[in-house]
Parts: sequence; structure tokens; C-alpha cells
Amino acid sequence: MMNNSKKCSFIVTMITFILMISITALRPVHADDDGPEYTISKLNINCQIEKNGAVRLTRTVTYNFDDDADGLTYQQELPKTNSPYHVEKVEIADNNAKLKPIQQNDSGNNNTYTVTQGDKDDTFLIKTYHSVDCDNNVTIRYVFTMNDAITNYADAARLNYKVIGNDTDVTQKNVHIKFNFGQKNLTPFKAWIHCDAFHTQNVSAKDGTLSLAIKKLPANKYVEADILFPKSVTAQNQNVKNSKIINKTITQEKKITRERELSFFLNYCLLPLVIIGYAVLRFLIVRRKAQKAKVLKVDEIPHNFDIPTMPVGMANALLKERGSIFNDKGIDKFNAFTGELLQLHNEGKIEIESLDDDYRITLKDSSIINGKFSKNEDIYSLLFYVIGDGQQFTLNQLKDAVMEDKHRAKEVSKALDNWFNEYLETVKRWYTIPVADKISDNNQNYLIMTLLILLGWVNRKDWDLKIVLIALICLATVLLFLFAYRHNTNFNAEGLKKYIRIAGFQKMLHDTSDFKNSQLSDLILWKDILPYAAGFGLAPKVLKRLHQDFSDAEFVSTFGPNNSFYYDDQDGEDFYGQVHSTFSDASNRASNGSSSSGGFGSSGGFGGDSGDGAF
Repeated sequence: MMNNSKKCSFIVTMITFILMISITALRPVHADDDGPEYTISKLNINCQIEKNGAVRLTRTVTYNFDDDADGLTYQQELPKTNSPYHVEKVEIADNNAKLKPIQQNDSGNNNTYTVTQGDKDDTFLIKTYHSVDCDNNVTIRYVFTMNDAITNYADAARLNYKVIGNDTDVTQKNVHIKFNFGQKNLTPFKAWIHCDAFHTQNVSAKDGTLSLAIKKLPANKYVEADILFPKSVTAQNQNVKNSKIINKTITQEKKITRERELSFFLNYCLLPLVIIGYAVLRFLIVRRKAQKAKVLKVDEIPHNFDIPTMPVGMANALLKERGSIFNDKGIDKFNAFTGELLQLHNEGKIEIESLDDDYRITLKDSSIINGKFSKNEDIYSLLFYVIGDGQQFTLNQLKDAVMEDKHRAKEVSKALDNWFNEYLETVKRWYTIPVADKISDNNQNYLIMTLLILLGWVNRKDWDLKIVLIALICLATVLLFLFAYRHNTNFNAEGLKKYIRIAGFQKMLHDTSDFKNSQLSDLILWKDILPYAAGFGLAPKVLKRLHQDFSDAEFVSTFGPNNSFYYDDQDGEDFYGQVHSTFSDASNRASNGSSSSGGFGSSGGFGGDSGDGAF
């Protein structure tokens, strides 16, 4: 399915994608850019249920700062807009020292705190003034009580509370939450935890406790507890309703569970299933439509000594459809064009002459002009009529044109692409199965788009589970396509036959030590072979071997004194090297400088706008 160049591109894409995912996943999440950078390394919350229906909270938070900071903030959302609350104390300590209480006043001095209304009517804000140096840690403990947190119904008491709100902008690690009800053997006692992170919980009606542990809670994610317990725990509660709540809450939680399962499926499962399903479909179509013939490996392709009958460009396009059999000799359109110039010279359609440090190419047969393109889009029209004088051009003229005029370099690069693409289209039209070929051509784009979609799908807040899913998706997709690549080809029967013959000829030229004098003893044959050697990028290697077997006099006698460009082997200064470098420079100059989630359900508990921060 994929040729070698596509395989290389795919591998590079996969490596880049994995690096991007790794950077995304491993990069620490900090606070907002307008404040000091910090992380929260530990959070302990103790919720004590009081007889009067209040909740007494002790929150202990450890910050690690990457910047200097002036203080810390904590905002708490209340059960109702006018719910009474009382901040008992704030304690603070630097670098794991013993916690010490600080004073509440409006002075703004170090080691003081204020309590004011938060950014909404139903919130209060604790702002603590405490200087922290960069790379230090600080631990702060808030102790406060909120009334109206619990409602006593006819059949049970209920606490529906987002004990961690979604207003903290950093990941919180090592989170421990505990609810103490002050009474044992609780009946009824039911608890539901809504948490968008992996967690463990321990519910004990016998001990009258509920505890929760979270290793890592993503930024802006809440933890909600919906708890039903005996009214006797809050016997003095004035917040009373005569309706029953147990069955209503159970029905609500079942609905939330269904919504969570649907959300999990849509957020974590649907996209992977679609991607893998589509990959399987593509694989099955290729398996059905493509040749069921085994694709030969390099060592299985026999040497072929028959000179191809097709143009050099076509031979290269045929190899490109599947990929060169040699990893170090990919298909190069610059080499292919060099080989075609030699072939056209052999056919008398152009004439190549060696000059002092230059080569002149003269047009002899205008049939090589491709009428499908305009003068500036056809490579031969551009070379002879625009860069040249209408009959001839030199390589130095071409070099000067592309180096001095970037627009001309773009024209040359585009015209060469048009020339090679014509051969690629011919190969597809004559030698491939259209359906399989179309799918194969789209495979690389499909894989790249898949990776980009997956990259957008992941974010730093919930990458833990998704990174595992992405690894499985990538592995499954790669295995599907590699399996199809090894066991199928897009070629039709004629295309596969010609591919093996051209690949065998390339292999013969590559393995110069296996030249058989009995089969290639006549140097005149090499006049027709060298264009293909040039087209495959093997001309220097082949010429080096030929100069070992034939004398300079034999070369002159066979090729003629004016055709030394055939057999010069000057490592880059010869005709082969100069044509390749000239068109490669044009392409480089043309390209350089060109412009160019759903979360889990909530039971409606208060406390969502709560969160820790720093200033």
C-alpha cells in the first residue's frame, strides 16, 4: 500500500506526534499567566458534620512555587446566597514547618488575612498575605463552618456538596477527603461520588465515615459528594423539608450514571472506534480490491539484464508507486530527469554537448514539448523557449536564472513536478487498480489527519486515560496498514509484472559486483543502460565499475569524443551531478522563504465555584 517515501513520512509523523503527545502530557500545568506559577502537591479536606446541620471544614493545601508570590487565595461557594458562615482560623507554614495561626485584619501586612465577598454573591473569599520566595513551598490551613449545608427530609438527611470546586486552575495532587458524621451504625447511609478522575473511596456505615483518595485531579475539575444519612446525625438542623428524598435521589443518581456512561462513551470511546473502524474498512477494501500476490522482498527479486523499453521517467514513476527496493536510493525526480535527458540524446531528440565547465543542450525534435501545459509550466518549453534562445540552453544559464530570480526558480520547480506527475498519472492509469490505488494514495493523509485529530482530542486536563487509548489506536492502525502493505499491492497484473522487471533491473545496477561480462560485455549496451543508471541515482557507482572493466580508449571509441559527458566520473562535477544539483537548487530556492470535552454529570451540589489560587 505505502511506498518507501510514504513509509518514511509516516514514521517521521508518528515520531513527531509521539513527541508532541509526550510534551503535552508531561508538561506541568501551572496557574494563569497573570499570576505566579505554582503547583499544588497535597490537599487534605476534613468535613465534620455538625448537629445543627452545618459543615465544619478543615482544608490543608501545600503549594510549590516557581515564582515569588505575595499571598494565597481561597474562594468558597455557599449553599445559598445568604447562608451564614464563619472562618475560624487560618494557619500557615513555609517549607514543611509547623503551622502557625495568623491574624485577620485589613492591613495587608505579611501574615494577615481578609475575608470578603467573592466574585459572586453566594461566595466568600479568603485572601492571605504571605510572601513566598521562588522554589519554596508553603502550606496553608483554612478552618471554617458553613450553615445550611445539610437538609433534613422526612426520611433522611442530605448533603449535596462539591467539596472541591472547579475554580482551581492547576492540577491538584495527593488529594484526601474525609467526611465524619459523629455517629456510628448509620442507617440509612448512601453515598455517590462524582469525580472526573481516577479515585478510591471507602464508605463505612459502621464507623460513620466516608473517605476519598485521588492521586491527581486535573485543573478545573470538581469532586462532588451526594450523601444520604440518618436525620439523627443533624437532629438540631433548622433546615427541614417534609418531602421524602431517598427514592428521588436514587432515581436522580441512576440518571446521572447513565449520562456519565454516555459521556464516557462519547468522550473516550466513540472517536477511537470510528478511527479504528474506518481503518479496518480501508484495510478490507484494499484486501478485496488489490492484488492477492505476495510482494517480493529485495532478496527475492531476481536480477534483470533486459534494458527497459519504457522512458526513464516512467520507470521511476513505476518504482515510486510501490517504493524503491533500496532504502538508500529513493525515487528522485532530479535523477529521473537527468536520465531522461540522456535518453532523449540517444534518440536524437536533443543534443548534449560538453563545453568548458558547462553543458549545452540543443532541441532537435519539438515533439518532446508537452502541449497540455503553458510555456512556463512545461519543463522543456521553459528550458528551451524561456531560459534558452528557442533552440538551446546551457546548464550555467539555468543556474543563473534560478539563483537570480526566485520566481523563475518556482516556475522550474513546478514544471519539473508537472513532468514527473504526468508519468505518475500514467502509471496509475495503466498499471494500478483504481479503487485500491485511490485508497493507498489517501492513506498517508488519513493517518496524518488521524494523528492531528487525536492531538486535538487530548488535553492536559484528562490525558491519562486518553494517552493509553491513543497508543492502542496508533498500534492497531499501524499494524493494519503494515499488514496490508506486506501482503498486497495496488498494481494490476501487468503493473506487478513490470514492477518486478524494473526493480530487478535496478537491483542489477545496484549490485555492480554482479555484472556478468557474458551478458553485458558490449560497451555499446551501456549507452542505453546509463540513462536508467542516472535515473535511479546509480550513475556514479556504475561508472566507477565500468572504468574498472573498460579503458578510456574503449569509452571514446564507443561513445565518441564529443560525448564524454556519458562517462565522465568526476564526483559531482560531471553531467549527472550538475543537472541534479541545478534542479535541486531550483527546488530549494523555490521552497525557502515562501509564505505560507464533555465531563461527568453533577447532582447539583453547591460549591462548584470554589477554588485555590495565589497572587
